[in-house]
Amino acid sequence: MLNRRNVKAVLRVTADTPRCGRNLVMKCYCTRKASLFIAIVATGVLRAAAPTETSSESETVKIFARESPITVRGKTVKVTAITQSNGEHGYSPEKTTGFHVEVVNQLPIPTSIHWHGLILPNLMDGVPFVTQDPIPPGASRRYDFPLKQSGSYWMHSHYGLQEQQLLSAPMVIRSAGHAKVTDVEFTVMLSDFSFTSPQDILKGLIGKAQRMKGMQQEKEMPESKPMSMSEQKESLVVQKWDAASNRLVAQEVQATPPDVDVKYDALLANRRTIDNPQVFEVKPGQRVLLRLMGAASATNFFIDTGKLDATIIATDGEDVEPLKGNFFQLSTAQRLDLLVTIPQTGGVFPVLALGEGSALQTGVLLATPGTKIPKQTLAIRAQQKMGGLDNTQERRLAAKNSLPERPVQRSLPSVLGGSMTTCIWTINGASYPNQNSLNVKAGERVELVISNTTGMSHPMHLHGHVFEVTEIDGQKITGAKRDTILVPPKSTIKVIFDANDPGVWAYHCHILYHLATGMFTVLKYENADIKFWKPEKTATELENPLKLTNATAFWREMTAGLFTSGEPVISR
Repeated sequence: MLNRRNVKAVLRVTADTPRCGRNLVMKCYCTRKASLFIAIVATGVLRAAAPTETSSESETVKIFARESPITVRGKTVKVTAITQSNGEHGYSPEKTTGFHVEVVNQLPIPTSIHWHGLILPNLMDGVPFVTQDPIPPGASRRYDFPLKQSGSYWMHSHYGLQEQQLLSAPMVIRSAGHAKVTDVEFTVMLSDFSFTSPQDILKGLIGKAQRMKGMQQEKEMPESKPMSMSEQKESLVVQKWDAASNRLVAQEVQATPPDVDVKYDALLANRRTIDNPQVFEVKPGQRVLLRLMGAASATNFFIDTGKLDATIIATDGEDVEPLKGNFFQLSTAQRLDLLVTIPQTGGVFPVLALGEGSALQTGVLLATPGTKIPKQTLAIRAQQKMGGLDNTQERRLAAKNSLPERPVQRSLPSVLGGSMTTCIWTINGASYPNQNSLNVKAGERVELVISNTTGMSHPMHLHGHVFEVTEIDGQKITGAKRDTILVPPKSTIKVIFDANDPGVWAYHCHILYHLATGMFTVLKYENADIKFWKPEKTATELENPLKLTNATAFWREMTAGLFTSGEPVISR
């Protein structure tokens, strides 16, 4: 979680530092970083005090938060990664063995890793200044708890803006039951990437809000009426329900493009661009499970399986009734399990992820043995721009195992507010940090009424719980079970859950820059232990950002003239 109050002051330090000073700071920083790394290796990794359940050392898997290179648009850049000692990204335990991990922080600043979607003890959730203190540089923290779920999950930093720097990884929890569904499975983690540092992106969003507010005042527009990015209609591709074939498909329409915060340089699938995609070998006739994970910081996706008919079999790790199509929606932080069958004729089959409100695309290839991969790779930009995600798919999803019927004992409002003209985002009229909370008692059946009054979509994530969608814009449904629900502009969605996991739990928009500027609160149980909940300390997460070598100033010097798109980083 982050605090907007000191954002301007913190970011102004970078902006006001002369170029030569920034270069000197970067050189000094690299030297300090190298020294820190040597010290860590020489002295061993320190262990921070943490609440831990009984677990033998041999069961524990060490995962490291560290810097790591990737290649984007022909250039090698430094980002971050969560890897095991053998280089494997993330962690995929068996459900029966439980979760036994030691997070080792090899970064030069603090971090904290959240296990997205898991039902777990509150103090294991990995949220700084809510369920724990951050893990200092060179220290580590143990996480031990039984696993109650299986399926597609993921892990990511919950500290500062580190998630934008790709400090995230997949987490597939395996069980014997899921192994019977398919012949082979592949995990595809989707991310967004910018050559601009996340602190400069945030600074640009705040500056843009100030300009828009000035324009609004000049035109004497009411502040309650947010300015749209574009009022003109364009040719866009959106998802539609084909009633004749009972399938989710793509359709071109004339519509107003959705508002998006950031124009990215590329979208990534398993940390690779579509012009250099990962190729998964498959066999004719095989049933293939694709575990798609929306690990982007500020991008929602459409998933295009092209010639392959696909079936949704799970959302956010929870089984759903089969839903067929070849064009699907996947918001930031959600997961989508798709089952496809490879044609007997074989071939190469692209599976694409296209960014909402953008022409950017990424993806992977499924290819049968002996098939030639075309030399002409797919472009990082599609020929058509995507429209906005909506409730078309969500209305038709239904959980295979619904929550038991029982009356709602408590209904909580969650009114989402704010706009791009202020760059202040709120829940129930308040921008975090504050001492507000959504209060429940253990054992209650709780209804959460999420009303989006803004002009942008918000993927809302509740930590430590699984909820069921019960109503969309007044239409009652027996919907999917999830931990993250996308609430489109001006939409109201009701969900229910059972308050069976005492503690203080984060609840927030998963657009990183909306979280950073206030759209965050907590769900607090009566008599919960609040010793780690320290809203006043969230400002520290921005005061010492992780500076990698692809920061804006560096890239302006090192890549001058290489890119010709001329598109601004911040959407205008």
